[in-house]
Amino acid sequence: MIIFIAVYLIALCCYFKTRTSGNIRHRAINKYFMATMYLVLAFVTFFNKYEFASYQLLLMAALILAWLGDIFLVFDFNRGGDFFLAGNICFTLYEQAVLIDKGGYWFNDFAWTYVVVALMLAVVIFASGRWPERIRMGKMRWPMIFYLSSIFMHGITGLALMIKMPGTNYAMLGLGSFLFMISDIDLNVYRFIMNNNKWLIRFNSLTYFVGLLLIVLSTVYV
Repeated sequence: MIIFIAVYLIALCCYFKTRTSGNIRHRAINKYFMATMYLVLAFVTFFNKYEFASYQLLLMAALILAWLGDIFLVFDFNRGGDFFLAGNICFTLYEQAVLIDKGGYWFNDFAWTYVVVALMLAVVIFASGRWPERIRMGKMRWPMIFYLSSIFMHGITGLALMIKMPGTNYAMLGLGSFLFMISDIDLNVYRFIMNNNKWLIRFNSLTYFVGLLLIVLSTVYV
């Protein structure tokens, strides 16, 4: 596992360069390598530790959809976003299932997550409508707001896991989900506000791939 993590992090360091190099072939190879690494580890862990007919399958579906998002996003932003949207829904449902099954909580115990998400969406809707010349979403405004609702729900539910659930594995799952959300917020800032800032896109890569690694490792260290 130490070797796996070391190779993954070395590949991530390489991606900081290939992501901003302008060479789409090198970028794709680098990204697909990391995405396949986290997915293979998830498959191996799932078949070794869990029953197929369990809600753990939601997490596997989410990771497969994230992998597909990684594959398509390099060439097609909208198609990649569709896979990530579906993946965020599966991640959220899985995290809520963990809160209910392992934590003994019910929906009213984490209803505050919906309130936080609603407030975050209200800020995005207001800001993008008030300053369209600075937040240049154009026709993508409402599709992106719809997508952001899914990533906000995923990330804030991860925050609920960190707050309510004891245990390193739940902390890793929650933190990974929260970093996933941060990565998408950063990506939207890069795409619609500051699209010439290479450090923003490197930060997006860091938070996204570390977040996915933590989510997968949360299933290993149970």
